[in-house]
Amino acid sequence: MSEGTGLRSGIRWVPLVMLLALGAVWGGNPTFSKALVTDGLSPAAVVFWQTFIAGLLLSVVCLVRGIRIPLTRRAIIYYCVIGVVGIDVAYMTLVFVVQHVPAGYASVVVLLSPILTYIFAILLRLEGINPVRAIGITVGFIGAGLLVFPQGSLPSPELLPIALIAFITPAGYAMANVYSEWGRPAGADNVALATATMFAAATGAGVVGVADGTFHPIWVEPSTRELILVAYAAATATAFLLFYQIVARAGSVYLGQVGYLVTLFGVGWGVLFFGETTTVWLWIAILVVGAGVAMVNLGKRKPAPLAKAEGERDEI
Repeated sequence: MSEGTGLRSGIRWVPLVMLLALGAVWGGNPTFSKALVTDGLSPAAVVFWQTFIAGLLLSVVCLVRGIRIPLTRRAIIYYCVIGVVGIDVAYMTLVFVVQHVPAGYASVVVLLSPILTYIFAILLRLEGINPVRAIGITVGFIGAGLLVFPQGSLPSPELLPIALIAFITPAGYAMANVYSEWGRPAGADNVALATATMFAAATGAGVVGVADGTFHPIWVEPSTRELILVAYAAATATAFLLFYQIVARAGSVYLGQVGYLVTLFGVGWGVLFFGETTTVWLWIAILVVGAGVAMVNLGKRKPAPLAKAEGERDEI
């Protein structure tokens, strides 16, 4: 069925397939990370190669399409902030955490990102307080409490400190979300921004890897582990391309639904590849956090047409 037929029937098939694919790819992040760190790679090594190879792949897209990467002072600051805070800090925390907790748990924690984004926007006076969204924040944090409830979502109460560290990941995503709108270079192409941001993140992760002695040369005795790492990088590049295509075809509000798919796919991949077991508490937490995120999204004002046309990054 063509996309035009889908539109007449009320279903936009191409954006829907893209949304499902993006949810599956992003939902696989904790599983990819768990597979790599349990095979001996450090968080810095994983993030370095994930972002560096993704940057190379996105560079090819820029080259083919003749896209210029801005190198103004504002653009370079943008790449560094998003790369370090939104990728290095967030991703390395995720990679560290999944060594100890189920990948499904990490996937649910990531769902809190839109709620934290709204909180940061309020603190920076970029958003006003909306009653529906305020209630959504409360509901979301109740769900987060269920996630760390002893002998609930966690396999063991001793994992509580590690489980709390996991919340750095959605906080990093949220900070990057807020800055990506406020600090975005005017007129920059989305793929160009993604490409340069990947290289900025790779630089930060590379410095950490060299400093702590965990840098991993993938060309020395390559094995299945290195193949997984390259696949992870390719998935990251694909996710960014899908992200911007969905925004262009269906808008940022439609894209916002991907958060729920990321969580469901993340739990599913954990069960499929690592035999993780889910608890009733985990599913209750998913429902409660999901309800909170839905309220935050429902209470969001629609962007002005001119701002929307810029294809700005949505909350992830």
